[in-house]
Amino acid sequence: MAGLLYAGVIVYIETQSLKANQHAQVEAQVKQLAQVIAIPTWNLDQQFINSYLKQYAVAPYIRCIELVSDANLKEQAPKNCTHPESGAILHSEPIIYEGQYIGVVVASFVIKLDNHRLNFILLSRIPVALVALFSIFFVVFLVFRRWVVRPIQAMMKSIEEFQDDGQHHPVDWHSEDEIGTLVEAFNQAQKQQMQHEKMLTSEKDKAEQALLELKETQSQLVESEKMASLGSLVAGISHEINTPLGVARTSSSHVNDALTKLNKSFEEGTLTKSDMQHFLELGKDGLHLMTANLIRASELMTSFKQVSADQSHDEIRMFNLHEYLQETIYTLKPNLKRYQVTILLECEESIELQSFPGAFSQIFTNLIMNSLYHAYDTTDQGGININVKESGDNLILTYQDDGSGMPEDVRKKIFDPFFTTKRGKGGTGLGMHIIYNLVSHKLQGTIEVTSELGRGTRFTIKIPRIIDPPTT
Repeated sequence: MAGLLYAGVIVYIETQSLKANQHAQVEAQVKQLAQVIAIPTWNLDQQFINSYLKQYAVAPYIRCIELVSDANLKEQAPKNCTHPESGAILHSEPIIYEGQYIGVVVASFVIKLDNHRLNFILLSRIPVALVALFSIFFVVFLVFRRWVVRPIQAMMKSIEEFQDDGQHHPVDWHSEDEIGTLVEAFNQAQKQQMQHEKMLTSEKDKAEQALLELKETQSQLVESEKMASLGSLVAGISHEINTPLGVARTSSSHVNDALTKLNKSFEEGTLTKSDMQHFLELGKDGLHLMTANLIRASELMTSFKQVSADQSHDEIRMFNLHEYLQETIYTLKPNLKRYQVTILLECEESIELQSFPGAFSQIFTNLIMNSLYHAYDTTDQGGININVKESGDNLILTYQDDGSGMPEDVRKKIFDPFFTTKRGKGGTGLGMHIIYNLVSHKLQGTIEVTSELGRGTRFTIKIPRIIDPPTT
């Protein structure tokens, strides 16, 4: 590209030079003609003048030569020629004889380049020009490589070594120019980067250690929350069992007292038919009362043992969902007594699951207790609906209460750990977080919540029917 540009410049310069030479040559010829014909013009020698004009008009670039004298003498060559209006150059030269102006010679000519000469000049100068350009380019390349490419390559190598071993590898280059300034800035930047890397590594280690401690603390808090929930369940069940056991004990004592009196009457021989009939009626009622209360206590204990065992030692097993949810709700009756809230369970009795039963107990225990604690007052009348539907290999469990509901900002944070609206009133903020973890991780499902202030809260849980036990 540079060679072509240089050749174009050479062509332009030589063309202008040839044109200038031809122009000067024509002007010299016209001036010479004006001097030669000065005497013939003074003598009005038309034949001599015409002969000279024809000789000069023979040149191929001459279009017309005209002589006009003060004595109204006018001659042209070629005969009857006219000066072109465009495309030609006009040049006039005065005719002077003995210092006196006696006429003028006007010549019109066209400059034609000598192509052979021009080609010769180009062919002789272009190779020299190309060699000169190549030499200049080579010198510039060597200078560029020495003062620009080499320091850049050194910086690239330093970067690669820094990425390999993380050590500072300064570039050894010193010059009083922009490249020297760049290298100095690069060395300083790499040194600062190494210091920042060490600082970031240290901060990262601290952050990872803090995260590990936070996870351990969270795990302990979650486990404590589960144990607290189980402890609350134990307290409620123990209180509930005390009632039928107390009735059975009182009834047993009453029957025993009657039996003692009957035995005494029998030994004294004062036993009457009416005494015997009274004892039989009293014993029948007492035994019936003891049997009913002992059965109730046994049912409570059976439900509690199953639920508490599943929550404490949760393992995958096959179980009936309807029966298990009934047992879970049954164990919560002591807590429900303080509220005017009813629970409706809508679930097919034939639904069998292979999953973690303890997780279900924990989930619905926390949901029900959360509703009682946050959605209702002890004077409110309300209802909780638990609906279970089959959807292919999955189950859709819907938990709906008609309590106070929650605003949107609370709904968005409900599953966040340690978030509670009862801070300082016994709320830990872990109940709903435990539910989310149990559903999403342990039961391999999803949970969504919708709620409006004053219109209750709805939880939709989707889980698989079968969870394969882990291989050992």
